[in-house]
Amino acid sequence: MRRYGLLLESDPKLPSVVSLVAGKPIAGSWWGHPSGGAIYREVRKLADRSDVVLLKLLNGKVTFVLDTLWPHVYAIGCGGEPWQVIGLSPHSQRLLALVRRHGLIRTDDPRIRAAAGSQISGAALDLERRLLVLGAQVHTESGRHAKSLESWPHWSHRKKLASRLPATRAKAELAELVGRLNAEFKGKARVPWAA
Repeated sequence: MRRYGLLLESDPKLPSVVSLVAGKPIAGSWWGHPSGGAIYREVRKLADRSDVVLLKLLNGKVTFVLDTLWPHVYAIGCGGEPWQVIGLSPHSQRLLALVRRHGLIRTDDPRIRAAAGSQISGAALDLERRLLVLGAQVHTESGRHAKSLESWPHWSHRKKLASRLPATRAKAELAELVGRLNAEFKGKARVPWAA
């Protein structure tokens, strides 16, 4: 992670938490694997670090991003470029408007569910994969899973990130970094704007 600033949760070729803990890539879900408990603990440790943010960055998969790359993902997330907004469903548009209005929301909030519509889970995933919001898993008091969705301005204020990196430069530098990662490990990672 220190070398590239990125680490996938799971990937068949690129360095990932799953392959590092299990000693090799795992085909399919890692939850049932004998190392599943250890993998979960390491994923939680990384997710709880103050210098790491989780994004659906590479191939739409959970990617741990070190703070050295935060100016890049912030600039890209705030870009509002065509690849981010063209084709957004009405559900995704409503949910995005709610996140931008409130800064931070939870998908299990009845007011948010009522305003965003019945397809809130799919809309949340769509916004995350387009890097329009930051999403995080939340374990509710009832034992269910929900998501918190945060706007980039809210996140940057909370993290005290002041960056003026242009989105074009951020995208080029991040794409170049992913290209080096792919070359070294014979991977196939793609950034969302190149998909």
